[in-house]
Amino acid sequence: MRRVHLALLSVAAVCLCACAGPPVPTPIAGEPVCPDFEVGATKTVMRGGLRLPVAVTISDGKNPILRTTVVGLRSDKDTPTRVLLPDDNGEFTVEWAQCENERAPRPANAAPQAKPKSTAAPLKEPVVDYECGKATAYKTEKLVTKKGDLASHALTFPAPPKTECWLPEAPPKAAEPAETAQPAIADAGAEPAPTASASAAPTASASAAKPAADAGVKKKKSE
Repeated sequence: MRRVHLALLSVAAVCLCACAGPPVPTPIAGEPVCPDFEVGATKTVMRGGLRLPVAVTISDGKNPILRTTVVGLRSDKDTPTRVLLPDDNGEFTVEWAQCENERAPRPANAAPQAKPKSTAAPLKEPVVDYECGKATAYKTEKLVTKKGDLASHALTFPAPPKTECWLPEAPPKAAEPAETAQPAIADAGAEPAPTASASAAPTASASAAKPAADAGVKKKKSE
C-alpha cells in the first residue's frame, strides 16, 4: 500500500510539473522612444537610443531567472522589448536598474545585432555589444502571474532617474563681431561746450573782484 501511495505522489508531481504552460512573450509597455538623429558634416543617420540603458532582472525567490536590457525604441511603431515567463501561477521579483555606462549609438544602416533568445533560464544579455557596468536599482516590484491570464504577465517600464536620449551635437556658435565704437558727430549748429579752464576763469575773476568792490565801498563811507 505504501508503494502505491508513493507511486501516486510521483505521478501527481509529474502532472503538476506538466501543468505549467510554455513560456509566453510579455512586452514591456511604456518603453521610451528615442528617434534616429544625424551627426557630422556628412549627416550620418544614427540609431536612436537611451544614453544610459536600463537593466531588467526577474527573479524567482532569490534566484535570478531572466535579465534583459532596455535601450529604447527608435519609433513608436517598433516592436517593444519582450521577456519570456512560464504560463503558470507564480510570483516574481522585478528589478529595474540604470546602467552606469553610456551605450554609444550605431549607424542606422549597420547590420542588426544578433540577439540570443530570451528564456526563463539561464541569464542572458540580449544586447551583446554593450557592457552595462554597475547598475543602480531604482525600482523593485512584485509580479504575480496567473496561468492562462496573459494580462497578469504585463510589465510597465518605470522612468529611470536619467531619461536622456542620444541627440545630434549642437553646431558651434559663430563668434559675434565686436561692436565698433561709433565716433560722436558734433552738431554743426550747437555751440561748443566750454572747457574746464574756460568755465573756471570767469568764476575766479568774479571772486577776486568782489573783495575789491567791498574795499571801495568801505573807503567811501569813511570819507
